[in-house]
Parts: sequence; C-alpha cells; structure tokens
Amino acid sequence: GHVGTATVGGSSPIIATGPGGTLEKTLTLDVAQRTKAILEDRGFTVLMTRNTDVNLSLSARAAVARIAGAAAFVSIHFNASNSHNAQGTETFVHNSLSDGPHHSNALCRAVQAEMVTALGLRDRNAGHELGAKRAGVGVLNPRHHASHSAAVLHEVSFLDRADEEQRLGTVSYRRKIAVALADGVEAYLGRIAPAESFLSAETEVGDAIELARFETELNAEIARVDDWTN
Repeated sequence: GHVGTATVGGSSPIIATGPGGTLEKTLTLDVAQRTKAILEDRGFTVLMTRNTDVNLSLSARAAVARIAGAAAFVSIHFNASNSHNAQGTETFVHNSLSDGPHHSNALCRAVQAEMVTALGLRDRNAGHELGAKRAGVGVLNPRHHASHSAAVLHEVSFLDRADEEQRLGTVSYRRKIAVALADGVEAYLGRIAPAESFLSAETEVGDAIELARFETELNAEIARVDDWTN
C-alpha cells in the first residue's frame, strides 16, 4: 500500500510515516517480500501487486489477483493516528459483504488471529461482528475480484509511534510479522468457506487512515447539520 508521489485511481501515495522518517511503503514492500518467500517455501504460488516504487490504481492492484484467479488477496499496510499514541492490529473486509460465512470473513479472522498472537498487540477487531472490521476499502471491492477470491486489508501496527518504529527497524520483528501473515493465509487456505452474494458499497477509501479521516469529516458534517436544524 501507498507508494509513489501521486494518487492513481484512488490509490494514494505515502500516508503513514514514523517519527524517525520510516516510510510505510518501505515497510509494506519488505514485509510483503518476506511473506512471499515464506509462502513459496511452503509450496504456494504468490504474486505481488508491486515490486517497485510505482503506484497502481486500486482496481489495478485487485486485477493482479483477479486475472490470476487467486484464492486470497492481502493488502498490507501500516497505520497512524492523529494522537500518535494508538496501537493495535486490525484487518478489514469490504463493507458490502454480508455477516455470514463469506470467504473474506474467514481470511480476515485467520490473519487477525495469527497477527494478534504473534505480535501481542491489541486486537482492534475484537467486538466487531464475526471478528471482521468492515469499510468501503476500494482495493477490496468485490467488483474488482474473482467471485471465489477472499480479499482483506491488514493494518499491521501504528508506525507513527516511536517505540513501534524502533521495533519495525529490526529484521527479526519484520520477519515475525511476515511469518504471522503467512500462517494466517495458510490457515485460511486449509478451510476455505463458501462465497455469498455481494452488495454494492457507496463510499470507498484506501485504508484505515483514510477511513478515520472520512469518519471525522462525516461526524463534523453531521454536527453542522444538527446545529443548523436545532
């Protein structure tokens, strides 16, 4: 997630940055490459949506999985907050999906469980229906994926914390993240759930950071309307 210098088809450039200057795009590529190597060692075929500092549109990223008929699509991100003191790990599915046994929900739970266990971070999916967070994340839009493909966006941790940035600077920690992601994908592929029908979404965002901004703007607009009507 988040690469290049310009927004391309809804895919924005760098958003999360560590206080010491660590870039989200550097970490996401590093973790993705490590995860790819681990899964390939286990016999899986893995495709990357990017290997360079070139941005692709959200639909183009999803098309990599759709054209290949991929069983699972995982968009890797690092988070940030306005207060710069939030922490935790979270995984999203598209908000057009039902709450039933959809395969994206199953992949979401598998990835989230492995990441929480491995990293010991707060489970930000806890309390959400079926353990899956939902948002209109464009790269997860079912219209851009094969009907059988599970698609999730995973926010590993909050890069804008100095202590987390320091941990992410170590190879051992990034490998731990990659192993957990690989374990989650492999666990899902061992118990693929049946697909359900899709519904269209109204608003789409790039990731959790953009979702938070959208919700803040929406709440502010609601407050303005309330003031006017009252």
